[in-house]
Amino acid sequence: MKSTAMIRKAAPADVSLVVELLRSEDLPTEDLRPDLENFWIAVDAGQAVGLIGLDLYPPFGLLRSMLVIKTQRNKGLASRLVEMLETRARELELTTLFLITNTAENYFRKKGFTPIPRSAVPDAVAMSGEMNGLCPASSVIMRKPITQQ
Repeated sequence: MKSTAMIRKAAPADVSLVVELLRSEDLPTEDLRPDLENFWIAVDAGQAVGLIGLDLYPPFGLLRSMLVIKTQRNKGLASRLVEMLETRARELELTTLFLITNTAENYFRKKGFTPIPRSAVPDAVAMSGEMNGLCPASSVIMRKPITQQ
């Protein structure tokens, strides 16, 4: 069954909810912006069931903190979140998205991301908290060019 969750922009009042969701999946919260700029939350029946964030390093973006709770997986929600984020990246005229993953390399390969060495990450993105210790050194770094449509 397809997910019927609605995706909405996160607001500063959502910080505790976002932190709780991130911690439930062992994702970093230390460098989270309190205004949650460029974060989106998926809600189904009044419950937060997923989220995704975009950190900006123009002309690059860092996809961060994508998660879908276990009961909502394999229903297309993750794809909707990624598509929405890529649309936003195009609106912002970003040229490339980067991400770091420990568990979803195969998923992101299917979405057009390719693994790259840390040395291929632009300096602005490489200075992010995720690249500087918040995510393990064993994490896979991936990149996807964003085509303007």
